[in-house]
Amino acid sequence: MRPVSVYAHRGGMARAPENTLAAFRRAYSDGAAAIECDIRRTADGQFVAFHDRNAGRLCGRSWEIARASWGHIKTLRVAGREPIPHLDDILNFMILRPGLEMYFELSLDGPSYAADLARQIERAGMRSRSYLLVFSNRAGQLAAAAEAVPGIGRAVMPLFPSDLLGTARAAGASRVCAGWVDWPLTKQLFYFGASVFDLPRQIKEAAAEGIEVSAGIANGPRDVRRLAELGAGAVWTDDVPMAAKYLGL
Repeated sequence: MRPVSVYAHRGGMARAPENTLAAFRRAYSDGAAAIECDIRRTADGQFVAFHDRNAGRLCGRSWEIARASWGHIKTLRVAGREPIPHLDDILNFMILRPGLEMYFELSLDGPSYAADLARQIERAGMRSRSYLLVFSNRAGQLAAAAEAVPGIGRAVMPLFPSDLLGTARAAGASRVCAGWVDWPLTKQLFYFGASVFDLPRQIKEAAAEGIEVSAGIANGPRDVRRLAELGAGAVWTDDVPMAAKYLGL
């Protein structure tokens, strides 16, 4: 079996508070080849790494990220200890680690925000190692980003693994992240779809067109091995050392 890379979901949140620089540093030192973070925009137009719509679960304050200023957001601490990263912090982190790729999952309100994010990534010189990531039903944001910055990396998450190549083509994406839908029974539905629609064949067809297919989220040995056996080029996980161990890396 060819080597399979390990990618860190939300920075590898099993090892440090999610979407924080502490998590990113830990994931990188643990061997992650790529890191994903969720991106939101504050009321004053700043991009920050945060998954939830409000800060209640992670920071104990029920502030809406989109309604709060960066001056307020930067006082919060994830899990009581780690600051919420600004986009500039993430880009500087990337600059100091030349081999690392970053996936920015867009939790933004519209295409114009995606275009602005792409421009800021371009100004930092990180276009070639950055991928803007959306679910397939929000691919319009990728189109807006690519119009603003031709060549910005685009990645898409299919809602169901029935046509990976078609989903990538429709989104203009060179990366597909499969299996990410987090609804009840979706893992079982994903594996059902992988069997019915011959996921290994789809992955080979995508690779023939230069499209990488990664899959996840795998947080146990069984899922890590199963996704690798299906042909995924990389496995997304919250626990990078665990995944690396069971992939033999």
